[in-house]
Amino acid sequence: MSGTHSAPPTDEDVLRAVERHLSERGGGPVRFGAPTAVRISWHSLLDCRIVRTTETRTESARTHKGRIDLSKRAVYTELTTHKVDPPPEPGRPRRIELVQRDSIRERACECGNGTWHCKRCEGRGDIPCDTTVVCAACRGLDPCTACEGTGRARDRASTRRGAADGTAGAPVAASSERVRCAKCRSPRTACPKCAGRARTECPKCEGRGSVPCPQCKGSGTVPHDACAGTGVLTAWTGAVIEERDRADAVTLPRKRPPRRARRRAGSAGDWRETVLTSSRADLPGDLEHEHHDAIAPRLGRTPGEVARRVTIRHLPLARLAADQDPDRVFYVFPGRYGLEVVPLPSRRRVLHASAVAVAALVVVLLVLALVL
Repeated sequence: MSGTHSAPPTDEDVLRAVERHLSERGGGPVRFGAPTAVRISWHSLLDCRIVRTTETRTESARTHKGRIDLSKRAVYTELTTHKVDPPPEPGRPRRIELVQRDSIRERACECGNGTWHCKRCEGRGDIPCDTTVVCAACRGLDPCTACEGTGRARDRASTRRGAADGTAGAPVAASSERVRCAKCRSPRTACPKCAGRARTECPKCEGRGSVPCPQCKGSGTVPHDACAGTGVLTAWTGAVIEERDRADAVTLPRKRPPRRARRRAGSAGDWRETVLTSSRADLPGDLEHEHHDAIAPRLGRTPGEVARRVTIRHLPLARLAADQDPDRVFYVFPGRYGLEVVPLPSRRRVLHASAVAVAALVVVLLVLALVL
């Protein structure tokens, strides 16, 4: 429990506190009349938070590509009976990885040395490539004005005339840009890039007909995926202990006091706080019966529970109504420097003010109706 608290206030303490409050603000002593003219009810506040840490344990066979250092993991023999340190503080999830004693095994991978035949090139190291490509200059459409890339001149006489005046075949560049065709041997008729062939040597393979495989970079092998290129596989039996938290809340009273009274009590109240971390710990002795009955049924141990933290904050709060002051009610609670008093309009006063407001609105509407 935090702080040092006096005994909870009694009805008599509440009555005297309200009288002092009115005397200090009214300029003279105030004493209420007969006890029957004063009604005191208790609406004490409770804020209880229960955080439970529950545990689950799972075990399975594990494998790892290559070697793995498991020396930092705790070793267990029987998972169900393996003991772990209690969680340092409820409210923080925790995951513990374990390895079963004498279960670690290393074996060579079927690849032998960590490499595998490249599927892209089937282990050859290269892949086929066309030795030629379409000529970039004539695009293979007008390689030669005489034979059109076939090697057979159409009409040598007309070809010579067309070559001389530049009119033979499809539109061509100036005769000075044309060369002798390598296929039909006609002079000044062929594309200077491909010499009438319509295709040129492939720049990738330089006419060799193959290029290095992009997958294996020409080696014919790639790292074996099953062992991540290490040539070794590690197997063991492992377990995981996971701790998760679940929060529960108990709040009373269910019919809550007015917001102004709650806010004032929240900021100025001398709340009594108790923290329980054991399932066998007793509830605080100054807890009211209603609060005790609300919390006690929720403190049973749940399946898998390994830790808990119960934070109980409660504040005595009284409501006083007096026949001598029918327009107000008074909420009283322990503060840091004594009993605090919060006066609020009574239900009678609120209803009266509402009736006056409604009557005034009706009058205004009638006036407006007569004027309009």
